[in-house]
Amino acid sequence: MKRVFFNIIFMIYLVIAIFVTVCLLSYNDYKVSEFGTTSFVIVPDNKLNPDFNKGDLAIIDKADGLEIGDKFLYYDVYNEQVIIRLGTVNDIDDSNEFDVKYLIDDGEYEISDEYVIGPTSTATVMPNVGTVLGIIESRWGFLFLIVLPALIAFVNQIMVVATGIKQAKKEIKEEAKEDKKETKEKETND
Repeated sequence: MKRVFFNIIFMIYLVIAIFVTVCLLSYNDYKVSEFGTTSFVIVPDNKLNPDFNKGDLAIIDKADGLEIGDKFLYYDVYNEQVIIRLGTVNDIDDSNEFDVKYLIDDGEYEISDEYVIGPTSTATVMPNVGTVLGIIESRWGFLFLIVLPALIAFVNQIMVVATGIKQAKKEIKEEAKEDKKETKEKETND
């Protein structure tokens, strides 16, 4: 029973470790995990209320295009500091065939399509999961929760192998002593 419990805990840990590693490897330029057109946004503060709360994990699929009146999340890269913001499309400027721009806040700001994360209508919100994922994805969190336990397990397996090798050598020496002893007994009997 104890072994089954240990195996279940190990499998859960393994799935979490693989998931977090894949999320980190899938970071885009704005440190948001992106899988194709789906982004995993960890809501950092309450500035996105009432749609999102601090600590939420918002899984957002980027739609093909936004319509006037759509609420959406976007990257604000003002002064090389990336902030995730919430906006509402007031108008669409598609005069350039290579880049669509969305006008928000009564036309005060233009957001290029490349900075759009996705509309809030496609969002799946997981309350407080973002806080946990954020801690695990941090440098120290990843070190202590993923790397260190994996290193301890690796060192433990090396010790198990080394103990097995010592035991095998000891058994070989004992067999060699017994063979020598039997050979001497045969020689003395002959």
